[in-house]
Amino acid sequence: MRVISGKYKGRRLVAPENYDIRPTTDKVKESIFSTVQQEVDGGVVLDLFSGTGALGIEALSRGAKKVYFCDCSPKSLDLLVKNLSFCDKKEYELYKGDYADCIRLLSSRGVKCDVILCDPPYASGLTAKAMEKIEKGGLLKEDGVLISERLTDNGETPSPCYVCADTKKFGKVSYDVFRNYKKCVLTGTFDPFTEGHAFLVKKALESFDFVYICILVNPDKEATYSVEKREKLIRMSLGEYKKRIRIEFYDGMTVDYCKMRGIKYIIRGVRNEKDAAYEKEMAEY
Repeated sequence: MRVISGKYKGRRLVAPENYDIRPTTDKVKESIFSTVQQEVDGGVVLDLFSGTGALGIEALSRGAKKVYFCDCSPKSLDLLVKNLSFCDKKEYELYKGDYADCIRLLSSRGVKCDVILCDPPYASGLTAKAMEKIEKGGLLKEDGVLISERLTDNGETPSPCYVCADTKKFGKVSYDVFRNYKKCVLTGTFDPFTEGHAFLVKKALESFDFVYICILVNPDKEATYSVEKREKLIRMSLGEYKKRIRIEFYDGMTVDYCKMRGIKYIIRGVRNEKDAAYEKEMAEY
């Protein structure tokens, strides 16, 4: 194990003697930092479930202003302390404890991370739980990046609040790139989806990075088209924007959907003064 690039390039890191601790391979590490180098340089990084600290130390080497390390395993912490011995203590903080407590502490201090590296034990389910706590605490900056390493066969890590912008595969191991995009939602039954709806989405994409299109249920109206047909029509209408939209069906209230997805902005169309008055009243409510 070694530092690949930057001011600590070539430095050897103490490796685990067994497979209880699983360090990221150099090949995967190089790919990760090719993806996030812009955010790392001069940025704030959280190395969650640090293990040997290889990822966070690589971030320090590549110009991160501050790196927070977190792990609760005594074996990992022993390796981590040894590996940090050549790093500038002013550039990092080490949290010895549970990931949830670390997230809560950093959030309470107003820390905002440009990059969060999340590499818990495979198949533990901790990444999704960590992301929920990170979003709730506002720990990841808008436009920040969260990297989640996993087994390829496990499929994409589900995230209720961040958009998976890319996935990189390396045989049995993959990592997902989640971005905290500036996002909004357009809601409605879309029965059918019209040119007016498409216009609203296109206008929203001028101000937002990502638009959620949420198909809702109107219990007082019998649907003309199935949800599947409505979704297909939306995809056909907005094909050129497919990487910047997500279409979902939800049978609850808009406000609950927004809370679930971490969305702060709702896009609405206004056709006349009556519509404008209604939307103003709803916004104030």
